[in-house]
Amino acid sequence: MTLRILLFTAGLAIASAASAADIGATYPAGSIASRDQAQAALAEAHTAAKDADTTYRKELERCAGVFLQNQCTQEVRRKRDAQMREIRRVEVEAREVKRRIDADERAGRRAQSEAEQKTETAPKETTAPKEPTAPKAATAPKAPPDAAEREAKQAEKEKEAAANRERYQQKQRTHAEEEAQRKQNEADQAAERAANVKAYEEKQQAAAAYAKRKEDDRIANEKRREDRRIERERKQKELDEQAKQVKQ
Repeated sequence: MTLRILLFTAGLAIASAASAADIGATYPAGSIASRDQAQAALAEAHTAAKDADTTYRKELERCAGVFLQNQCTQEVRRKRDAQMREIRRVEVEAREVKRRIDADERAGRRAQSEAEQKTETAPKETTAPKEPTAPKAATAPKAPPDAAEREAKQAEKEKEAAANRERYQQKQRTHAEEEAQRKQNEADQAAERAANVKAYEEKQQAAAAYAKRKEDDRIANEKRREDRRIERERKQKELDEQAKQVKQ
């Protein structure tokens, strides 16, 4: 009996993990390379998470009615945790690909804008006068700033800014994942409590129904005993009447 229950539980848990397994197979690690793929992966991950949550709640309700309730609940929770880890992996990778593509596009636009600005501000060549009348004394022009040095400083600033953005975004992602996990744990605990309350109420109802059946049986037995006693007294009375008639 125990073996059959365990096999049945394992079969249901494996079936409930299908959606997460599908998304993991569709988007293995490192397979998301474009914005369209990232958008599709996020949409499918959202659907898979909803399906996993619905299946999890149904499984908890089912576990409430089996003999090995705690073992069934633990197995269902373990399978769901594995599902959510796979779904979160796909979500994190998809968001990282989108972030990287956005950063590359911003860098490309910035480089193009800087190139255009340099072209617009570059000094135009002028032809020397044909016959200068008299040379003018002038101070030597200041040497222009080193363009390579400017570009190196600008690149260093951009690199530092990108690192700061990455640290901030990583912090935000970590916080979002922790918050999502906290909310998920609260939802899991609420679902488990609801399943336990439902199981307790069903057991109380079953116990009340059993007690009522036993009371009905007791009343019926007492009535049968009383009916038999009355029948015996009636027959004895008839025998006594017959004996009196014989004596007379």
